[in-house]
Amino acid sequence: MVFCRPFLVGAGNLPDNEIRSASNAISKAWGGDLSEASCLDDPRHVFQSLSKAKGLVRLLGDAAMQNSFGGSWIEALGAWRQPTILIVTPTSSGDLPGSAYAYTALCKSLCVPLIGIIQAGGNWKPTQRRLDGLPWCGWLKSEFSNFSESFDYGRSEKMEVDDIVVRLRRRILALNPKNIS
Repeated sequence: MVFCRPFLVGAGNLPDNEIRSASNAISKAWGGDLSEASCLDDPRHVFQSLSKAKGLVRLLGDAAMQNSFGGSWIEALGAWRQPTILIVTPTSSGDLPGSAYAYTALCKSLCVPLIGIIQAGGNWKPTQRRLDGLPWCGWLKSEFSNFSESFDYGRSEKMEVDDIVVRLRRRILALNPKNIS
């Protein structure tokens, strides 16, 4: 498995500000650089241009959308075996959108190394999350997932995000113990 840097991908076409807020929170705890790419960019050029530096890559846009380069980003993530973390936002009613299930199935069918899923905002329903069979890594509270890069979060929020990052790193190690970034 060729590892580059883990990609933070919205499950569906999340607004850029939502994916940015959630990825800023995760990246701050992860450490290293946070690069950004667009689903309109050719993935081959993005993969080749990424440095060997540690950190994460935030992908803006709908990764399943077919594009001018002849495929979709989700297909490229599978073909290049890039570790992927999905970010899901609940519906206005607080329910989990079907895109969480659809993107998980799409990752599986396209051999995308899906590390896990993070819920950004809404209410966390741990019993339902355990029953739905998806690879959850945790939840970012609404007020916490909507912060800027300069936001200085408190001790309890830091512990929650640190727990998510620990789960993500363990899952990456389970895929390939030689290549954690």
